[in-house]
Amino acid sequence: MQNSKAKMDEFKARFMDMLHKQTNRQMKIPAMGFSDYFIQTVTTDALPSTTAPSATGASAEEDDATISAQKSDQEVLESIETCYYDADHNPELYELKKVLSGGIDNQLIEETIAQLRVQQKVLTKQVLQNILEQRNACGSEFQNINETQKKLEESLWTCQKARSYLNYARTNLTTTSLEILASYRKREVLKEVLETLLAIKKLRTTDEELHKLLAEHNYSAAIALLLQCQSSVADFMQFNCVQSLHKKLQETMVLMEYQLDTVLNEMVLKFDIRKYAKLQEAYKLANKSLIAMDQLHINYISAVHSTVNAVVRGYSEPNAEEQPKLLYEQLCEQLNVDKLMPCLISLCKTFWTILASYYQVVIWHNNYKLYAQQEETDSESPDLYIQQKLKKGQSRIWNDILNKVCLFLQSAKLTSLKYDQFIQVLSIVQRLKKVGIEFCGEQSDKLIVVMQQRSEEFFTRYHICCVEEICLFLDNESWTPLDSFSHILQLPEFRSVRHTLRRHKSPTTALMPSTNNSPISNNNCDELVSVHSQDGGGSSIYGSYGYFLRFSEKSSPFDGGLDAAMLEEDILSGIVDEASCYFSEESDDEQKSLQSKEFADDVSNQLLVNNTALNVLRCIGRYLQMCKLLHCISPKIIFSMLELLDFYAYAVHEIFGKDALVATDNLYTPYLEQRLRAVESNVVNQIKVWPLNFSSLINNELANPDTLYGLPHRIVAIEAGRTMFQQFQVLQNYLNHLLPAGDRPILSNYLEHGEFMADLAKPVYTCVTSRVIDLPAILAQMSKVKWDVNHVTHQHSNYSDVLNRNIQNFAMCLEEITKEVPIPSKHVWNSMAHVATHLLVEGFSNVKKCSAGGRALMQLDFANFMSFLELISHQKYPQHRAYVDVFIKAYYFSPDQFEQWIEQQRQADEYSAKQLTNLIQCICVSDKRTRQKLLQLVEGTTANLSTPSTTPQKNTYNSGSNLRNVI
Repeated sequence: MQNSKAKMDEFKARFMDMLHKQTNRQMKIPAMGFSDYFIQTVTTDALPSTTAPSATGASAEEDDATISAQKSDQEVLESIETCYYDADHNPELYELKKVLSGGIDNQLIEETIAQLRVQQKVLTKQVLQNILEQRNACGSEFQNINETQKKLEESLWTCQKARSYLNYARTNLTTTSLEILASYRKREVLKEVLETLLAIKKLRTTDEELHKLLAEHNYSAAIALLLQCQSSVADFMQFNCVQSLHKKLQETMVLMEYQLDTVLNEMVLKFDIRKYAKLQEAYKLANKSLIAMDQLHINYISAVHSTVNAVVRGYSEPNAEEQPKLLYEQLCEQLNVDKLMPCLISLCKTFWTILASYYQVVIWHNNYKLYAQQEETDSESPDLYIQQKLKKGQSRIWNDILNKVCLFLQSAKLTSLKYDQFIQVLSIVQRLKKVGIEFCGEQSDKLIVVMQQRSEEFFTRYHICCVEEICLFLDNESWTPLDSFSHILQLPEFRSVRHTLRRHKSPTTALMPSTNNSPISNNNCDELVSVHSQDGGGSSIYGSYGYFLRFSEKSSPFDGGLDAAMLEEDILSGIVDEASCYFSEESDDEQKSLQSKEFADDVSNQLLVNNTALNVLRCIGRYLQMCKLLHCISPKIIFSMLELLDFYAYAVHEIFGKDALVATDNLYTPYLEQRLRAVESNVVNQIKVWPLNFSSLINNELANPDTLYGLPHRIVAIEAGRTMFQQFQVLQNYLNHLLPAGDRPILSNYLEHGEFMADLAKPVYTCVTSRVIDLPAILAQMSKVKWDVNHVTHQHSNYSDVLNRNIQNFAMCLEEITKEVPIPSKHVWNSMAHVATHLLVEGFSNVKKCSAGGRALMQLDFANFMSFLELISHQKYPQHRAYVDVFIKAYYFSPDQFEQWIEQQRQADEYSAKQLTNLIQCICVSDKRTRQKLLQLVEGTTANLSTPSTTPQKNTYNSGSNLRNVI
């Protein structure tokens, strides 16, 4: 105690000496406070007391005063270099190097000394000020030290007193304590003997309890009991009875592990969450959780391979059972076509059972941590290993299943399936792909590639079958209109696109109503497409959930309804397919109510179609279903739709467009020729049943003048094609959505030339109008007219009256036909105007001599005919009028104008070479030189036109009697 007090006094004395130390300063510390004024006063008073400074020192201090006056204390402190604050730094050497680096400069040395003195003075002042500021804190700290010293003295006294009491107790209580400890030791020995006897007795009854727990599937309790017994046995191995019991427990442990593995294998095909939880708890107690997880994955992989072979063998031929060494691919190749679908469905159900079981295993491990006490960040955590193993196992199992499915699709005879069956295959593959996405997030690209190849093979064959089916309809077609058709969505094949068309509305031009004279009538797509929202009550409540939440291992997405439900959009079950933009449709009751509501007002707006056109639309609907389920080959499917439309046009042309009595070469537009040639080169050569036998129709209906040579049949054929094309335009925007960006211009270009069916009407209707007029008789009458008259007559020629009567009879026949079929007046009368005006031009071109009066007679006859034609048809024909007017007025051209006109006609190819030659000979009778020049010009044009070409000639589409050469 005294030593501690002496040390404290010594510490206080040293601290006060440090405060009052004046070794390096010539000033005293103020006893009462500190201020800048006092520092200056003390410094000034202390200066005279210094011992005899030299002249150089006085000058240096004057410089210090000057420098300190120029700079404040803070600036001086900031000017001190940081190296001076480093304890390991040598300031003397540093300053010498800095001053002498450029040689000996006395002035620089003096300035440096003065600066250092100022810095020393300011720094000393600042340190002193800081010490004074902390003086009160130092005093309070000394007071605390004194109080602590008092408390230490009290604690020392307490300890001394306690030691004296303990010494007294040790002396007086030793004997009693020894007696108590001896009694306690005897009791503990007896307890230990008793516990040993009880443990041996319990070990005797352990085997029965183990078998009872195993029968109850309480594996964790059995493992815990067994481990407890083994630990107990290790403590009593000195007893012989316990050694024999130990061997028996080891055998029981091996048997239990085998039983656990058996139950674990059962989880692959029949998952039970309660059993699995008990299994995991048991493996955890046995410290074999990781081994169990590895074994579980082996069981799943083995189940995939074993069950696949078993399923396929069950659908194989009986002799296949006698060949156990057949590979999986060979078994698939031997499957009959009628067993492909049941076998594929069974495979998918088996795969679903395995996947659903594994999915529940993953869910169980995500919800329950076996080793919750360990941190998740531990890289060696068993739970972390299990999670990683399960994640990798998902991809491994799915890839094994995917390989098996792809081998089945590649080896089986899918191309021999019917359309409905192949659509079911696509539906199954579509669902299987979605199962893979939900199971492990993989897109199953290999499955899609394989299915794309098989789909292309199937569709190539199916497309030819559809064309041959259309040929069968053509061969049995009655060419009469059907009732109760107003829109393409009436067909059951298009029922699944109602919501899609509401989202992808086609241009309104495709749905514009036709003119009053045309039988084609369109309906607004908005009125036909159901406004029922898929998100409403019509969709399943589970529609927005995945398959693993809606089904279990006892049921699957491939159960039931595969014959009909999979053909509809129900395979999506309320989930929007972004790739194909399809929705699930309404229920049957909703469908019927919506259909009756949508088409209730369409009776007055029926569209004209026939059986063949309707079948073409149905084929297009079936093609759309393939696009829906496998849109990767959508471009090929959509272009095949266009081939169906073109083939119908080609067939109509072959039946109704080749019996004209006049040349129809100038009636074909370039695009129409292109489409017909494309069908002839790409489609017709693949059809086995072509050409069809239409001799009965051609010899009977098309040769009957009472029906205007089959005009009702021709109208039904053409207008049904126009209806079919206009209904196809309803799908334009959706088809563009299915096509890649590079293929969309092809479809757009095709739809932009949508009037090629109307262009086909020209040669078809010309086959009728060329027979209505008696062409040879009228040409004979025109040749008898005297055209070289010298005066202008006011009476038209007789042939004009004959032509008008033919037109009148034609109009009367049209009125009768209107009762059967709506007549497209514009196209029919336009064809009549074409034949009549070309007949007049042909007759006028045969004139050898013609005067001005004859030309006036020609104009009079033509004006009489055109006025009658426009009156009876209620239409205007400016193009046909100009065709005849220009030919007649060419007589009045000057030689230069006439030559220029001939040159224009050479380019336009509007008039035939014969007509231009006769016109030149008639006009240039007296001018032989001009006549020869113009004739050479026309002959050059004719020679160019008659040059052999590699392209098929236009007359490929025309056949008839020799009368075609008359005009």
